[in-house]
Amino acid sequence: MKNIRIFSLLLIFYCSFNVLSADEAAKPEDDDKDKKEVYYDELIEDFTKIDGYIQVYQDPKSGEVYWLINKEQLSKEFIYFAHALDGVASAGKFRGAYIDNGVFVLEKHFETLRLKRVLTNYTFDESSALSNSKGANTSDATLKVIPIKATNEDNSKYLVQVTGLLLSETFSPIAPIRDPENPHEGSRNWGAVSYDKSRILNIHNYPKNSDFIIEYVLESPPSYYEGDDLADPRNVSIQMRYSFIEMPDNNFEPRIEDQSIGYFSERVTNMSSYDATPYEDLIQKWFLEKKDPSKKLSEPVEPIVFWVENTTPLEFRDYIKEGVLAWNSAFEEAGFKNAIKVEIQPDDAEWDAGDIRYNVLRWTSSPEPMFGGYGPRFVNPRTGQIIGADVMLEWVFVTNRVVADDIFNSDGHNHNICSASNLMQQGLMLGSLISPPVKDPRIIEQSLIELALHEVGHTLGLSHNFKASFLHDPISIHKPEATRSVGVTSSVMEYNPINLAPPGIEQGDYYSVVPGPYDKWAIKYGYTPNLTENERDQILKQSSKVEYMFANDSEDMRSPGRGIDPRAMINDLTNDPITYSLQRLSLLEKVMEELPGKLDGDATTWEEYRNALKVILRETDRSLATVSRYIGGVYVNRSRPAYKPKLKPYEPVPYETQKRAMEVLSDKAFSPSAFEINRELLNIVQTERRSWDLSGEYEDPQILKAILAIQEKLLDHILNPWVLYRVSDTSLYGNEYSVHQIMEDLTSSIFEEDLREPISLMRQNLQTAYVRRLFTMLSENYYDDISTSAVYSSLREIQKMVKKSSTDKSTKSHRELLLWIIDSGLNNAN
Repeated sequence: MKNIRIFSLLLIFYCSFNVLSADEAAKPEDDDKDKKEVYYDELIEDFTKIDGYIQVYQDPKSGEVYWLINKEQLSKEFIYFAHALDGVASAGKFRGAYIDNGVFVLEKHFETLRLKRVLTNYTFDESSALSNSKGANTSDATLKVIPIKATNEDNSKYLVQVTGLLLSETFSPIAPIRDPENPHEGSRNWGAVSYDKSRILNIHNYPKNSDFIIEYVLESPPSYYEGDDLADPRNVSIQMRYSFIEMPDNNFEPRIEDQSIGYFSERVTNMSSYDATPYEDLIQKWFLEKKDPSKKLSEPVEPIVFWVENTTPLEFRDYIKEGVLAWNSAFEEAGFKNAIKVEIQPDDAEWDAGDIRYNVLRWTSSPEPMFGGYGPRFVNPRTGQIIGADVMLEWVFVTNRVVADDIFNSDGHNHNICSASNLMQQGLMLGSLISPPVKDPRIIEQSLIELALHEVGHTLGLSHNFKASFLHDPISIHKPEATRSVGVTSSVMEYNPINLAPPGIEQGDYYSVVPGPYDKWAIKYGYTPNLTENERDQILKQSSKVEYMFANDSEDMRSPGRGIDPRAMINDLTNDPITYSLQRLSLLEKVMEELPGKLDGDATTWEEYRNALKVILRETDRSLATVSRYIGGVYVNRSRPAYKPKLKPYEPVPYETQKRAMEVLSDKAFSPSAFEINRELLNIVQTERRSWDLSGEYEDPQILKAILAIQEKLLDHILNPWVLYRVSDTSLYGNEYSVHQIMEDLTSSIFEEDLREPISLMRQNLQTAYVRRLFTMLSENYYDDISTSAVYSSLREIQKMVKKSSTDKSTKSHRELLLWIIDSGLNNAN
């Protein structure tokens, strides 16, 4: 009984303890229920509020930045644009550099916001059942998942901390990314973004856009890199401006791109179309509405306003303004009067040129400029509407500096960078050598006007047009009455050389000062409101006219072996570029004869004589390159079958033209009399020494090496495997100049003329390089058999020629070397 009582007491105690424990355990839960939830307004109580498109808060102590996102903003697309405010050119992040442009969206997922980049490349007809498959096998990009810090009572606002987001490379890469196909290009290791050293410099908030200025510091290990543009290469500062822009809601009329007119475009493919080319790419253009739609010519509701930055040299402002306003004549073709306005930024202006609400023409003077002019713009990728643009101009444009020491490299190209001003600057240097003692002021005036026309043309949406040089013939181009009203070329979007009259002809216009016929035609297509299908066709049917020919950067032949249409070339002029090149070569020969006396009155250093020699050689190189492109060329004509064009899409260059091109090269590039250099010049073209900068370099002019470089570039093109293959292929549809004929003519021009005479050092270099190249062609498997048989035949012919004896010791040794190279090569091949 006693045991039973004890057990009962223990049981009661145990049960009581459990009840008490349960009550105690329940207390924290009850406390949590009573605990008040902390909402965002309490967290931001002491923060600085910055009103605008995105509500921004900043902790005044730590600098941490927060976004307050409204529920209505979720899943609503907005535009993202990034550009560099400052940096270093060698890192590709220079002032005003276009970095990125896209469409973003924020989505809520439980207790996070997801930042996504939206793919805009595809569309569907909504009436098609296929539109139900929209998004299949494509991917948007989730860039960041951001925890929600706090909300409000009805859970309609979300506070997120974005400091880490802004200081990271989430939006766009900051450190340069090496090309995997060319890993050694730009060997500098820029390191990675340092979070600790990077900072948010400023926040600008407006009703329709929110901007954040970030200073990134790229931190890298010690390196051998030296550059005057960096205080310490281990820590490189780059300032970026991120703009988040409300998606425009207006009556903007998108326009589909056509292959015959050059606009920058947003790539769109219609995935429900039956067409062989279901492309609906949208051209980039501004939103212009007529004040009075009933009028054929009306002012716009809102014009495009450009501001000339207060950094612009005072003496240039009128010419820059004139060039910008000249575009108004083109917009009249589209029905708009005074479509463009120009204002001058006051010195006491409170806004800066980085503000995307202003379209600004800016000037900089960089230590290592990548360009002389550059016209980036940012758009709505959904429609192609241009929202804002700037023009960057470099002081180097008006200087007498030769920027690149090695002027014989093939012209590489970055399609985001415009080289027009670089070429114009070089033209100005040539013009200064040719003009009389009293310099012609029109050179600088017309060059500045065309520079403004060209770069603003990019901001209007126009791409380059490298066939625009065919407007005039080689005689009329030097007559102002023929060029002043329509331009030196049919488009200011060309890369044309300075137009210099040859000896014996009076100087005309140097550059265009008005938009050309093509420019007006292109603006009419892009900007005419409510363009009907029939009106569109009537415009496009004119594309086969010479003044409307078009080719962009993807088609040009600036580099050896690239492109197929010789009319799509830079640095050429007139509808007979071979004749114009001969005019230019004649002028260069005259200038060479007059040096050094031409500079004796003005030169203050020997560097100026050296620059003059470089300019002459560079212009010679470009003129000869223009001629070389006609060998193996094919004229490309872009129209549509429905327009019944007279020209076929592909037409090989006529035999007579190709043959003439080879004859010009034989005479001006390969003959013993080519490259007559004034010897008085060679021993005075001294580089201006600066500190120890000459260490490890050879400062003598090395003229033979320079000449051979020009000749080798010509051979690079003519003997390019694709060119030779094309020569044979086009024989099936009209080409009459065969690979064997090309090789025979080339070999003859390089060897025959001095068979019975001493061979000059220049020709010895050329002949040796040519023979070695032929053996390389035999050993490489990317040459077709037709080409290699022609090469083998040429080697056998050269073998016979170099067996001739000579009393000149240098010539004899040279021929013995060539014979040894040929015999050894052919024996090893057997």
